[in-house]
Amino acid sequence: MFATAGLFNAIPCPYLPHCPRQAFCIYSHTHTAASDSPPPTTATAHVTKTPKRKLDEPLTSRHATQDKRQSTKPAEERSAATERQTPIAAMETAKRRKLQQDSFGLESRSTSASSIRSQPAVLLARPQANVKAPTTLAAVKQGVTGPPVLKIDLRAHSKPQFRQAVAMQYYNEFLRIYAPLGAPGSSLATAHAIDQEKAVHGKTNVGSYRSLASTVLQRLKKRPAAISDNDVGIDGVWVDPVLASESDSASGDIWEQASEYVQTLTELEANEYPVSVPVGIPPELDAVQVCDRCQKQYEIHEELSEEDSSACQFHDRRIRTKVQNGERVKYFPCCDAPQGGPGCREGPHVFKEDGLLCLQGRAPFIETPAASEPKGRHAVVAMDCEMCYTTGGFELARISVVGQDGRTIMDELVKPKNAIVDLNSRYSGIMSLEGAKYDLEQARAHFLELIDGETIVIGHSLENDFKVLRLIHTRVIDTAMSLARQHLHITIQDSEHGHDSFEDAKTCLDLVRLRIEKDNQSKVK
Repeated sequence: MFATAGLFNAIPCPYLPHCPRQAFCIYSHTHTAASDSPPPTTATAHVTKTPKRKLDEPLTSRHATQDKRQSTKPAEERSAATERQTPIAAMETAKRRKLQQDSFGLESRSTSASSIRSQPAVLLARPQANVKAPTTLAAVKQGVTGPPVLKIDLRAHSKPQFRQAVAMQYYNEFLRIYAPLGAPGSSLATAHAIDQEKAVHGKTNVGSYRSLASTVLQRLKKRPAAISDNDVGIDGVWVDPVLASESDSASGDIWEQASEYVQTLTELEANEYPVSVPVGIPPELDAVQVCDRCQKQYEIHEELSEEDSSACQFHDRRIRTKVQNGERVKYFPCCDAPQGGPGCREGPHVFKEDGLLCLQGRAPFIETPAASEPKGRHAVVAMDCEMCYTTGGFELARISVVGQDGRTIMDELVKPKNAIVDLNSRYSGIMSLEGAKYDLEQARAHFLELIDGETIVIGHSLENDFKVLRLIHTRVIDTAMSLARQHLHITIQDSEHGHDSFEDAKTCLDLVRLRIEKDNQSKVK
């Protein structure tokens, strides 16, 4: 084999003016045949000699010279030749023009090709999101601004598009809250929107993320605009400075009076609180139980069949009373059906044990340890638990605890001991327990690191909470739902999509504080 370049450049192209190769042809195109004459053959063609290319002459220079010579043709002839190009020739011409345009663009730049290749590639379609956002007002002068952009995490349990939408809604609320702070407040809104979404994502799973994200958004919408540089923080960390200052000015440390509102042992026993570790022999576990929803007897199965999954017809809202045609009637608000009507929902049969000895037989109770040195446990906390139905009855699924300043000090999902039958999502707001890292004993041990026997625990109907925790604790302030609605205009545990245990605990804490403040005002008068 041998190279053909340069060996046939003295021979005119036999296909002119219809050569499909154009500039890439190995023959000479300097000889122009008449457009109306047939293509010449090598026997009859007039040979026009072309100077041989020197050895040191670049091949591209020869092509450039030929292109220059061809450009001297009349415009009409060149236009006609272009129209007669075959598809292959048109493709080759387009490719050659593209190469020429690229070469021209590179030569017109002041930056050399080597320096261009040395520059790293930059994705301009998306701003960088891996810069850690500042979380304090003093750190935002050189921080990021504008709408937040979350870094995609392949280990995240929720879709990045939905997480980004949640962060944007948080950003809009933080912009409103921090508007009085000017430009630094705008940067802080970006940072706190990212931090808030991460905080919600970190304490939820794919089932509970939407519920908690919505709850946090509602609290942000109710939050007033900032009044100072210290009036900042994400939900769960921020403390209202107005309420804090009012409480301090009214009674110094208002929680020093909380012990006056602790329930007596008689009151706790009357409300079915466990006040001491049960004594006696627990009864044998019975495989036949009474359904907590429809009150029918059924047999417990470790694995639910298709029939078991829809065996119970029930109403998922508690019965209420209304006035109709001048009479008070009881009805179910879930479907507006009168008392005694068939259930509007289907699901598996579930049971809930209240007998302390029965509960003791499934998991033993313990007492809260007495106060001991070194101190460090909280004097006042508010708590709320979420439960689910299992083959072992009612079990702990989530525990939320807030300190006396309203900040979260514990919020954990809990793995039940037995197989889950129903997550009770209507009330718990929990759609999945994926990602739960504690079982009952571990969650209770973590809780006991925060409190001791002298800690005042505030909550709403905590008898069930202490039963599922298997915990004996008698320093309790129990708030009633009617009091919460009357004083704070809030109805606890009354949401179509489940409630939030953190919100319930925080509401109870605010209710007790309000009660103490009102009592102090009455004493002054």
